[in-house]
Amino acid sequence: MIDIRNTILEQISNLDINHYQVSKMVKDRIPKRTVYAFLSGEKDTGTKTASILMEALGLKVKVNPDRTEYLRAEIMKQSKPKSYLGRIKNEWEKAGKPNWSLRELLGICLLIDLEFSIEGLNPAQKFRNAVESKNYSYLITWAQGLKFKTWE
Repeated sequence: MIDIRNTILEQISNLDINHYQVSKMVKDRIPKRTVYAFLSGEKDTGTKTASILMEALGLKVKVNPDRTEYLRAEIMKQSKPKSYLGRIKNEWEKAGKPNWSLRELLGICLLIDLEFSIEGLNPAQKFRNAVESKNYSYLITWAQGLKFKTWE
């Protein structure tokens, strides 16, 4: 918030206005005391108050699309379960809890295994070995053992 406060103070100086005039500009949306406390550095403020002040002073936040995409990717990585069952359950719930056929389920399992492989993870070595050795009977048995009804 310090950078935002400094930017707002710089804009106030550029516009050659004072704190009182700023508080008048936002009087219907922010209490006067809150404006003074924030601008003086006495107290920090929330994003809503800061955005109202910035808008009133004609300031806009510049978004770095590369940084935004990087942060979004990091959040997605953190939100994914680290187990096969966790990821399968996640996909099943996102798809609206459908009644997948064995073929669809195997496809999902193989895609999840590929994701784990790309991420450098191997939470189920026997499953990965079965995929690599094309042991279809093991993969079918493994997929048939999933109990979607107990997840509800």
